[in-house]
Amino acid sequence: MANPLINSTRVIIPVDVAIAKTTYWRKFMEETFSADVKTVPKAVYISRNDIMDLAKYCENDDSLLGVRAYFTLENEFKETETNQVKFVMVLVKDTPGYFNGQDLMYIPAGSEMEALSPDGGDFDDSNVYDFTKPCPDCCDPSSPLYDNSNPPTV
Repeated sequence: MANPLINSTRVIIPVDVAIAKTTYWRKFMEETFSADVKTVPKAVYISRNDIMDLAKYCENDDSLLGVRAYFTLENEFKETETNQVKFVMVLVKDTPGYFNGQDLMYIPAGSEMEALSPDGGDFDDSNVYDFTKPCPDCCDPSSPLYDNSNPPTV
């Protein structure tokens, strides 16, 4: 039986639902952590080139199911400091015994995949990517997903 993770996870939702969900997130963060609304993590930007690099791996290995993103903090949490929320991404491989796929933490030794690595597989052969730019530093502040105080008219 094929791993169900191979199926598309794309779910297109209405814009008003997306606005509501991002609003719920901001409110949750503000209320839970008494955070200044300007510092609440809202999104993460990933460049087209980074997306295409991950796609190359998937195109070259049919056992790859997709990618998994793990939320991270740049440093240990401190209430009095800016805590930059980001995420790291790792390719997920269809592996027997791993119902939800196995995180491919390292590039397999001798793998043709090393040629696709941006650093030639040199950086401890890691297959974990931290190439995201967090928001609010890299955002579209005019977007209703960023702040819905002035929602767009359709």
